[in-house]
Amino acid sequence: MGRLIGLGLLLAAAVVATVTIPELRSELAGDGTTGTLTVSSCETHTRTHYGSHRRSTELQFNCTGNWTAQNGEPTYRNVEVNTSSRFDSGTKIPVVQVADTFEQPQDRDPGDDAAILALCLSMLAAGVYCLLTGFGARNGPGFAASWNSLPAPAVTGPLVGGLFTLGVLAALVCALAL
Repeated sequence: MGRLIGLGLLLAAAVVATVTIPELRSELAGDGTTGTLTVSSCETHTRTHYGSHRRSTELQFNCTGNWTAQNGEPTYRNVEVNTSSRFDSGTKIPVVQVADTFEQPQDRDPGDDAAILALCLSMLAAGVYCLLTGFGARNGPGFAASWNSLPAPAVTGPLVGGLFTLGVLAALVCALAL
C-alpha cells in the first residue's frame, strides 16, 4: 500500500507540474496584451472563511467595463475583472488580456506558481521515498525503519531528504519573497 501512495504522489506531482509550468512560463515571459479597463460598475462580494477557532470575512470586488488595448487592437465590452478594491465609474485601470481572461498586472504573480512547482519537487521526493521503502502503509514500517531500509542509504537518504527539504524551502521563499 505504501508503494501505491508513492506512485500516487509521483503522478500528482507530474500532473500539477504539467498544469503549472505553462502558466509560469506565460507569466515570466510577460505574455498577454496590455490595455486599460474603463470601469462602468463594480460589485462587492463577501467570502467567509471558517477556521478552527474563528471565522473571517474577505471582501472581493468584481469590476465590469470596456477594455481597450494599448497597441490599438480591438476593444472588448463588458469585460469582468477581479480587483483588490472598488473603483468609481469612469476610472481607468491597467488590465492584461491573456487568452480569454482579463486580470490586473499585479495578479500575474509568478511567485505562487514557482512555489507550487517547488512543492512538486517535495512531492516527488516523498513519492520516491514511499516507492523505495513502502512507507505509508497502514501497518507498514515506521519512518525510522523505512529510512534504514533505503537502498544504498548513504546516497539515497541524503538525496531524497535533501530534495524534499529543498522543495519545501524553495516553496516558502517563492511564496513569501517573490
